[in-house]
Amino acid sequence: MRRRKRYRSMYDRDEFDIKNFISEIGHWAIAILIVIILGYSIVTFGVQSVTMIGQSMSPALTNQDVLVLNKTAYFIHKPQRYDIVAFKLKEEQDDYFNIKRIIGLPGEKIQIMNGKIFINGDVLKDLPFDDLIMTEGLAVSEIELGSEEYFVIGDNCNNSEDSRYVNIGNISKKEISGKVVFRISPRSEFGAIK
Repeated sequence: MRRRKRYRSMYDRDEFDIKNFISEIGHWAIAILIVIILGYSIVTFGVQSVTMIGQSMSPALTNQDVLVLNKTAYFIHKPQRYDIVAFKLKEEQDDYFNIKRIIGLPGEKIQIMNGKIFINGDVLKDLPFDDLIMTEGLAVSEIELGSEEYFVIGDNCNNSEDSRYVNIGNISKKEISGKVVFRISPRSEFGAIK
């Protein structure tokens, strides 16, 4: 006996399920939205690239170095001596970041005499730079830092506008945008910042 071939009509096929299709689109839309929110959050609250302008941090950092700024570093702990930080002064409205090294911590007394930095009357001996400081600026007299204030200096101390000068002065913790942790460019210097 011959079997008859059975042909399926288009009505027998699985129908296109519009509800599943809309549900799948909804899942993808939610996933994409989550990725966008996470990306925005990382840039806004996590990390950001910044560019070093000028030679005030030479030789540690040089002009046009592209750096990674960790904006969450100081949520967990306070800034430490010798951290390299990026900050914006309250009156600055542009995207320019000042990048300097923290020397003085809250509550300390800072003074520069005979080319050396004194903290609470003692010479700071383990500085990351060797140059004698030729300009004392505001630190010619002892400066006492407030409970949320930091004293910053560029590693190229004789070519740096920093806390020794009136237009920068002591910086507050609120002005610090984050800790400089990594160099992206130039490629020859790619790596963690010390």
